[in-house]
Amino acid sequence: MISIHVQILLIILFWNSDCQIIPRIEECGLSCSQGIHCKSKPSSGIFNSFCHDAPATLSSMVLKSMKISTVMKCVQGSPCSLHLNIKGTLSLDENIRGLEICSLSLDTQQSQCTNVRFARKKSKMLNGKKVQVQFNCIEVNVAQHIYVTMKTVPNYCEVKLSQEYYVEAGKFDYNVDRARKIISVNVSNFLRDQDYYVRLCHKWFTCEDAGAFAVIKGKEPLKSVSLKYSQLLPCLCIEGWLAIPDARRIQLCPFENGKYCVLWDNIVYNPVTQTLAWEPACPVLVMVNLCRLMKSNDHCEDIQNSSKNSPEKVRAMQI
Repeated sequence: MISIHVQILLIILFWNSDCQIIPRIEECGLSCSQGIHCKSKPSSGIFNSFCHDAPATLSSMVLKSMKISTVMKCVQGSPCSLHLNIKGTLSLDENIRGLEICSLSLDTQQSQCTNVRFARKKSKMLNGKKVQVQFNCIEVNVAQHIYVTMKTVPNYCEVKLSQEYYVEAGKFDYNVDRARKIISVNVSNFLRDQDYYVRLCHKWFTCEDAGAFAVIKGKEPLKSVSLKYSQLLPCLCIEGWLAIPDARRIQLCPFENGKYCVLWDNIVYNPVTQTLAWEPACPVLVMVNLCRLMKSNDHCEDIQNSSKNSPEKVRAMQI
């Protein structure tokens, strides 16, 4: 009796999602540390778009450590909205009157800019001191791809901070009912008034449908769906996205380590040619070899020169 021994060496699939709970705020605003008085006003970004040579005394490290996160503004009686929470550290200098903070949506190319100004007299008194600026009034959408910049006013060349940021797109929790072949999916961290799509898919070059997608209504209290599957495979993934055009999708592939997976259903024996053929249902890198099952000890001994590495399929292995 002959069988095929398959060893899964490596599966690389990615899931990138922030699983932290989004902090809530009741109102947005601007704050500055070190007792510095500061105020903000909307800016078009045009007048500060061209940079000037920085004075010789001005360090290029006058701006440092910009950090971006997401907060959820929730006012009683109104729908919640997401905002960027932007923190930056500035070393005060007599050549700097303020900061300009801008966000550019890489999905829609729309930008928002804000000017932050300091009280000039106190700024001069605290020359060289570090002040932390926090601004959280830039409204964003779920799963939005954002490019954030922080520049000095006046805009000095080479004195700039920039960072790309993905707004949270939801968090998956799941449970597998193997007897009924159902995966129950719970979704959190998305706005209450937005619908959300969830589906199962097989991850190849793209994620191919493995059944119909389900809709989670934003206004429904229960944010869960049950999805039917045919086989547990390493490439079986849960995919979710907001019900808006061109929404960013997130994926969770919980079976990528091969646990509970079925890889043997595609073995075919041809009695005429006396060959075995195996084609994986998923893109896995495998080592395949023939072995002979010994009745004496139930041990399957490898057949010499029958091993083969394959990223896709193994066909017509001669017996």
